[in-house]
Amino acid sequence: MRIKTTFLFIAIALGSFAQTFPVGFMSINFKDPSRSGGTSIANSVQMPGAGRDIGAAVFYPAVSAGTNVAVANGIFPIIVFGHGFLMTYDNYNNIYNSLVSRGFIVVLPRTEGSASPNHLDFGKDLAFLAEQFKLLNTAATPSDITIFNGKVSQKTAIGGHSMGGGCSFVGAQNNSSITCFFNMAAATSNTGGISSIAGASLINVPCLVMSGQKDCVVDTTVQNAHYTNLSSTKKFHVILKGLTHCDFGNGSSFNCTFGQSASGCPNTISNSLAFTSYMNYLIPFLNNQLQLDCNEGIRFMDSISNPSSLRIGRKVTGTIACTPSGLSNYTLENSVRLFPNPAVTNLHVQFKSEVQSLTNLSITDKLGRIVYTLNGKLSNNLNNEIILETSELDPGIYFININYNSKKEVYKFLKE
Repeated sequence: MRIKTTFLFIAIALGSFAQTFPVGFMSINFKDPSRSGGTSIANSVQMPGAGRDIGAAVFYPAVSAGTNVAVANGIFPIIVFGHGFLMTYDNYNNIYNSLVSRGFIVVLPRTEGSASPNHLDFGKDLAFLAEQFKLLNTAATPSDITIFNGKVSQKTAIGGHSMGGGCSFVGAQNNSSITCFFNMAAATSNTGGISSIAGASLINVPCLVMSGQKDCVVDTTVQNAHYTNLSSTKKFHVILKGLTHCDFGNGSSFNCTFGQSASGCPNTISNSLAFTSYMNYLIPFLNNQLQLDCNEGIRFMDSISNPSSLRIGRKVTGTIACTPSGLSNYTLENSVRLFPNPAVTNLHVQFKSEVQSLTNLSITDKLGRIVYTLNGKLSNNLNNEIILETSELDPGIYFININYNSKKEVYKFLKE
């Protein structure tokens, strides 16, 4: 039996959506059984177990803005972001709101906020959250976190600003579970014999280093020291024109602005211009690394390679640009085959003999938006095939969500 379907909808460029998802919020207390101490947040979802308290503010793509609301339809990568010295997670609401609206889950630990923070513990907190949050994709307890079931991608990034930037180097050392990491005006971290600069040699995932031209707290020499020691074959450093240390964020931190003013480095540009400067590089970097968007990799490399009024310098090692046609036909789970992949005008979805009852098929784009759905009992025969007309799809990554035999599976394909 063959079912032929055709997509008939107006093609809209993915990049035209500025606020795609409302922002949901949940406060969660995680537990690291290997350590003690930490910071617990009152009236938060409590993860089971004992050990170090790692209270975290979690912002995620939601069906509507609010606290503990349902997660939007889709599968979303994780970004764990560390705050600066004597700064709080809400000093970065411009960053996490922008990233969440584009289809990322952003997790911000609220630990090590005192005047004497432990950088090693904070780096370990970042790494712990990056790994533990992936488990919420299937975790059953407590019941509050089941809203994340089936919604969490297994791709993660660690990042941060100032102290959090330096600690992102600590959290990324010998960490094979993260996809990439980034940092903004990273401060040197050196606690318990773990150095962010010396230990950078233990990191081989792609990295984006961003520094400010007028940062007198941790200048570009500090950033170059981190960058140079990285073992990553894909690493990038951009020096952004006019930015000071505290321009990475929303400008609301009195401690940061007072400290840098006392050092003789007051802000010289608007917060909105600073935000535009660093997000111009961060967004395509993360879109490429975590959402597998080849076009965004090309955009990032164009931005960092070509002359720009946003920066005064850059260092480039390797490339994250990719060729979309590099994918080949493939079989997943030995039950569903997609071909040709990449697709141009048609995509064949071929079902193996064990697929006895196909009840739903839908296609979502990389931001989780449903672009096509086909419901109902579709087939009971063997070796069935559905041909989807894809000529009017925008180029990019898509996911086919299939319900069959009381199972749910997701398969990726590329439209050229």
